[in-house]
This record gives sequence, C-alpha cells and structure tokens, in this order.
Amino acid sequence: MDTSKFAEKGYDIVAAGNPDKLAELRAQIHRKARELAGDGEDDPEEFMNNFHRLELRGPELNKLRMELIKYVSDNLDVAQTIYEAFSGYLTELVGPDIVVQKTTNLVIQQPGDPDQVPTHRDAPLNSPFEVVVWIPLVSVYGTKGMYVLDRKNTDVSLQMLKNPESGYEDQTRFATEQGDILSMPFGHALFFWPGLVHAVGVNTEQETRWALNIRYKNLFAPSGAKGQAEFFEVLRLSPLARLALEYEKGAYA
Repeated sequence: MDTSKFAEKGYDIVAAGNPDKLAELRAQIHRKARELAGDGEDDPEEFMNNFHRLELRGPELNKLRMELIKYVSDNLDVAQTIYEAFSGYLTELVGPDIVVQKTTNLVIQQPGDPDQVPTHRDAPLNSPFEVVVWIPLVSVYGTKGMYVLDRKNTDVSLQMLKNPESGYEDQTRFATEQGDILSMPFGHALFFWPGLVHAVGVNTEQETRWALNIRYKNLFAPSGAKGQAEFFEVLRLSPLARLALEYEKGAYA
C-alpha cells in the first residue's frame, strides 16, 4: 500500500479495497433510517442525498438521529466493517496490533444547517499516533465535503494563533482560502492525522451530507490525553502480541 501522500501531506483519500463491505453497511443504515422516517426512496444514495426533502425539523429530526445512532452502535460492527474495507491501508499506517474508538460518530447535515464543525485540530488532546477515518455515505463535493490543511499549511495557520486579538479569525480565513476541498465518491474514505487543522462548514449544496468518522491507533502507541481503556477497544492482535499478552497475564497472576 502506498502511504507516501499521507506521510507528506498528513492525509490521503483512499478507495476501499473491499467496497462491498461499505455498501452493505450503508444499506443497513439506510434501511433503519427509512424505517424511522416512515418514508423515503429505495436507493440508499438517493434517500440520503434527498433526506432534507422529508422536512424533518427540531425534536423530530433529533429523535431520528439519536435512534439511528443507537441502532448503529448496538447492532452494526462499524469498526470491524471499516477495517475490513480498508485493512491493507490501515495496517500499513498503524501496524498489525490495532485498537479502535469505542463509539462511531454519524453526522447528518442537511443543506443550510448552521450546526457546523469550526476550524480546529484534534491533537494534542487526541494522540498524534491516531488516524481519523472519515467515511462519507454519499458522494461529496464542494461544501458538501470538508476541508483540511496539509502539514505545511497547518504549521502556517498555527502561527496565526499567537495573535491573541485576531489569531483564530485569521486562521479560519486562511483555512477557508488555503484548505484543500475534499471531494470523493462513495466507496472512498479520508484518512487524516489528528494534528491537521480541518473543518466542516455549512453545507450549501442541494443534497444532504451523511458521514461516519472513527479513529484507529496502534495498541502500543501513546494514548494522549484521552485514556486508551476509556475510549478505545482492541480490534485485532498480531500472533506475537497475543502470545506476549497471554504470557504477561500469567506471569503477573
């Protein structure tokens, strides 16, 4: 697997090695969302793109979101499915001993929704040894996608924060102007380093954005401010790690 772009820029858009895994995951989410909405189109992408036409607002929309997130968490093994879809690339990045974030975030952003993710970066609160995987469930483009600053421009933008009066506004403006607008068809994912400045703005397109995001890291990598046992769980172990952990368990019993 070629991870040279990730190493250079801090992010990469990657096609799933097993796209059928993502398609089935999306189909399961679509079926439940359609059931909760009581209406909608049969095709998953058409349903998700045109979700705003159901005109769900306020408490009704929030109830659907919460019930759908609960269904995804309780019934779908999202972490394993995404790993299987991108196993080669993920293993190349973090190694064979992998832990994964316990919760998967599901975001539904309709056109014009003012609830947006401001310009920020995840590290140092999150470990710099993690990788964030952002998986759109529909094709994304323009403001329906997200933007990210590469390593070089992230460093430039962080210098702006040293100005206490206008630093954040300057950084946000710089990120909007210099950030890479990430477009991709369904079946791809954005892999990015938590140290990069990024944001998801207001969706001004005429389609709804649906996306999942989750984090993976090596079992033996530093955990950052967020404790590993609290936020992560073991996804897979190499034969050597499994043997060593069994040995240590017995040695200290």
